[in-house]
Amino acid sequence: MTSKDGTAEIYDMEDARRQRAENGDDDDLGALLRGAREDQCLTLAEAAAKTHIKEHHLKAIEALDASALPARPYAIGFVRAYAEFLDLDAVEVVDLFKVGAGFDAPKAIEVEKFEVSDKAAPTEKPELSLLAVIAILAFILWCAWQITLPHEVRQLGSPTQETALVETVARTPSAPVAEAVIDARLVERVEPVYPIGCLTSAGPFETVTLSLSVTPQGRVAGERIVEATNTCFGDAALIAVRRWKFKPMTVDGRPRSAHDQRFQLMFQRPL
Repeated sequence: MTSKDGTAEIYDMEDARRQRAENGDDDDLGALLRGAREDQCLTLAEAAAKTHIKEHHLKAIEALDASALPARPYAIGFVRAYAEFLDLDAVEVVDLFKVGAGFDAPKAIEVEKFEVSDKAAPTEKPELSLLAVIAILAFILWCAWQITLPHEVRQLGSPTQETALVETVARTPSAPVAEAVIDARLVERVEPVYPIGCLTSAGPFETVTLSLSVTPQGRVAGERIVEATNTCFGDAALIAVRRWKFKPMTVDGRPRSAHDQRFQLMFQRPL
């Protein structure tokens, strides 16, 4: 914040915590952010106008409500920018926000437990019956009798028709089967609306690169921002691509999902 003589001072977070505890306020990050803003006599609307961050996003940051903020990278960027605007330690504020908003909370892993029975099934020892012994002896005698029989000896170099057929099939290479793949094609494109709130922080041209998947029904799914020259235009780009329609990718005539389809949207500053 700014002192009476016009010089910049760093907002002491320890003093803020102590003062808010003495006043009976909750000692959490949201209370610290609100206290720093109120000490500068700023409303949420005024802070939004100065930081170019939407008012409802600032309200969600002070409430540690991650569900009301955009994707994690943009949410953390908003928190860092807001902390620097309030002359707070941006690194510490971001770390506290990650914990308070649940970004760093480990996901519970369900482990299926198996109970091992203490009682092992008794091992049964099969006993050979008299009929089984007789059958084995009969098989051995039959094999010995087959060995003593005379066998036909075929002359080398004159293979039978069946052998020649097998050799011919073995020498014939199997032709590879190629699948006919047709990529997804955009058939209905909705252009994004230029966000008026981004005018103060935007250049003449701003671009947003997105990655999305196309379902077998031709709808957009899994859309995300890959790169943006100005994060202020991210929401407008996502809203636009969600209304796009595609002719889905086909493999041998059957529709399939197409992943990581990349598009670049351009925003031109209105005259």
